[in-house]
Amino acid sequence: MLQIAVIIANRNNARYLDECLRSVLRQTLLPREIIVVDDASTDDSGELLESYRSKGMITLLTNNTGMGVAASRHRGVMACESPFFTTLDADDYYFSADKLAAESRCLESQTRPGSIAFSDVMRVDASGVRRGLVSEKRQIREGDLSFRIPHLSGFIPRDYLVAKEDYIAVGGFNSLLGLYEDWDLKIRLSRRCPWIFSGTVGTAYRDNPQGLSKSPKRQHVAAMRSIFVSHCSSGNSLVRATRLVRFFFYHSFYLRRLAI
Repeated sequence: MLQIAVIIANRNNARYLDECLRSVLRQTLLPREIIVVDDASTDDSGELLESYRSKGMITLLTNNTGMGVAASRHRGVMACESPFFTTLDADDYYFSADKLAAESRCLESQTRPGSIAFSDVMRVDASGVRRGLVSEKRQIREGDLSFRIPHLSGFIPRDYLVAKEDYIAVGGFNSLLGLYEDWDLKIRLSRRCPWIFSGTVGTAYRDNPQGLSKSPKRQHVAAMRSIFVSHCSSGNSLVRATRLVRFFFYHSFYLRRLAI
């Protein structure tokens, strides 16, 4: 099996952290590293994380000042020694104990390196009550997703297993982005790597009332359109205009139905 690091960025999620960490530690394929980057939390996160660190269960990195989720994730990725990694938000948890093993098997089955493995996602409310699979509303596709990910068409992978080498090759997380830094990275990765579905349900994605997803809708719209435009670099004005119109069409459906 692959050597994997799980990178967890946390800021003031003490309420959910224990469930998050326990879900990683009960994986049938235990990660080589669990790296938690605490982004200057002001709640009880520090005490809980120190209890895990003192037992040798995690590597703890602490930001003295808030750096944001993108910079925190990047710090964790660059600190890991494993050739593969995946990320997990501190308020989410692994739904399946076989998540890492299933994705590892996917990558090991490939005849050439450079693929990314991903799983389905279970949406849950703040207390963990199931709301349904993302795949029930958004169709899962595999292979070349270099069109579908930028245009928000179908299932958009999250918490996927990727080689650190490929992450570095596309430039990593953009620490200047406060929203959708993960989508921006996936757009760049999709130009380099094919995507493989593990066939399992990986992460439980929590509807956290304090999460970044609760930012005003206008901020979401502005951030996503800015990111798309930055990747729409065709010198042909007609091609560029067609891409923008197509994006706005898919974007309107995305915002009305489901965004993760």
